Formats: sequence, C-alpha cells, structure tokens
Amino acid sequence: LLPVVLYASDYIGGFLAKNNVLGQIGFRLGMGAVPRKRVLSFYEKHDPNKLEEVPTILSKYYGDYPKLVKKLERKYQDYGYFLGWEEDEAPMALAMEQLQETYNVWINSYWNVYAPQTLKTGARNIRYNLLTVKKKFLKVWKKHVWPVLEPFLGVPKGAEKQKRQDAAEARKRKKSSSSGGAGTRRRSAEFRDDVDED
Repeated sequence: LLPVVLYASDYIGGFLAKNNVLGQIGFRLGMGAVPRKRVLSFYEKHDPNKLEEVPTILSKYYGDYPKLVKKLERKYQDYGYFLGWEEDEAPMALAMEQLQETYNVWINSYWNVYAPQTLKTGARNIRYNLLTVKKKFLKVWKKHVWPVLEPFLGVPKGAEKQKRQDAAEARKRKKSSSSGGAGTRRRSAEFRDDVDED
C-alpha cells in the first residue's frame, strides 16, 4: 500500500509541476506580487504579438519571477527594465493606487460638478476638523500616553536605562544651550589655531 501511495503522490506531483496547475491557480487567485504591468509594457516595447500570452507566461513562472525576468532581459537585451517591480506590484501599493484613482475620479467627475455648495463646505469643514482631531490625538499620544507604554512596548530589554540616560543628557544640553542666551556659544581656546604660544 505504501509504495502505491508514494508512486501516486510522485505521479500527481510531477503532473502538477509539468502542467503548472498550482502556478495557474495562484496566479488566477492573485496571490503574491506579480510583475504584470512591467511584463505588459516590456512586451509592448519589444514584441507586441505576445501581449495575449502574458497571463499564460506569468502563470508559468508563478513564484519564480526572477527567472522570467532574467530570460526576458537576456532574450531582448534590455537589462534593468524590471528593477523595483516588487514595489510597483505590492498588493498594498496597488490597492492604494486604485483607491486614489477612484477618489480622484469621484471627486473631480461627480462631487465637484454636482454637489451643492453647502455640502462641499460641510465636507471641507468635516475634513478640517478630523485632521485637527488627528493632530491633537497624536500630540497627546506622544506626550502623555506613549511615555507610559514605551517601557513595556517600545524599547528592547536592557535598553530602557540607556534611553532614559540619553534623554536626560539631551534635556540638560538643551537647558544649558537655552540658558546661555539666544545663539551664543562658548568658545574653547583649547582647540583654536590662532592662539599664540609664548
């Protein structure tokens, strides 16, 4: 029974790898970063006839895109075209780009054209008030809440004492520089070149 199971699993694994079934599933589900934009623009530039094959190519190399990038760069002698594609195709970056695009279209095409002036003014005031509340919250968080939580959450073990010491030294330096007058600085004759030695 065990040899049959091993043979069957080997056969199924080989079939899946040969026909790239898992890659197609992962690509179709949109799992992970995919250099779709760069590959499309690359083929537009070098071989427009292959534009229809891009989904097949991407699913074939699913999870091994550096290999695809090397092959394309070697074949068409266009090196460096794919540098930084991960940042282009990061899911969060794509989502934010789509959100910004939708927002711009909605605001420019609909809101600014059709909304009554009282609603526009109200929305502007709400936005201003929310930003003010956010700024005040961040100020309170930084001054009052975070100093209480920082020893537990923000500093690695053993670094609390050093961090407090550094902060105390910085406060002392700030006090001494502000008490010395605005913009005045004590000169040290110890390191001056123009002091004549007799």
